[in-house]
Amino acid sequence: MAKTRRPGIATILSALRRELKGRGVRVGQLAQDMGVAEPTVWRWLRGDGLTLDRLDEMCALIGMDMRDLMAHADDAHLENFTLAQERVLAADRGLALAFFAILNGAQPRDLEQEIGLPQDRLSDHIDRLARLGLIDIGPSGRVRPKVRRSVRWRRGGPLSAAFERTVKPLFMSMDFGVEDALYVSDMVNMSKAGRARVLALFEALRDDIHIIGEQEKAARLDDREWSGVLMMVRPFDMDEMTAEWRAKT
Repeated sequence: MAKTRRPGIATILSALRRELKGRGVRVGQLAQDMGVAEPTVWRWLRGDGLTLDRLDEMCALIGMDMRDLMAHADDAHLENFTLAQERVLAADRGLALAFFAILNGAQPRDLEQEIGLPQDRLSDHIDRLARLGLIDIGPSGRVRPKVRRSVRWRRGGPLSAAFERTVKPLFMSMDFGVEDALYVSDMVNMSKAGRARVLALFEALRDDIHIIGEQEKAARLDDREWSGVLMMVRPFDMDEMTAEWRAKT
């Protein structure tokens, strides 16, 4: 008999944060209802110190139980794009920008106010994304992604090629000496399995980064701006790196 796949804690907490956002429940209000400090609830939403009793309490306060939450966490959110979806997104940079902003928490009003999409183009993009099966549109006009935030695209596929052509140069052309170029660089001797573990750390860190964004949005900070994050690890070609030194010996 095939085993039923159950969602992991990161997926469950991601679903809980989506439910809070979709129901218009602010973390500050949730903390007040639970009789704890707001930073405590944010820690729980990252999984730090969260107990089943507290998770059950949060579910009850937003009108659902843990079975509902598990079902929402394990629903039809896609883990991979279809080839057709990739082709359409790769062919229209504005549509792709709108989709990935929505995937990362933006609503139509945000796309208009923060990204500057004109109303007519915004409506067209929202309709096209819904027809592609990438988002749902609620009765109030709020949108909800139908793919996981960690959705993957094909290596060498249309979106991979579009990333190489449009997004990668934004990072590679960056002046690493300016004040707002925040980065960490290191060199470690590790195996392929070790690099896979680093990738898993990147995935976990990405969730924490999005929580920072959600916290700042909830706090209505005025100086927020869309920021790019690129995490990578790859083996160095040491022969190439040491060719100059070896040529002098």
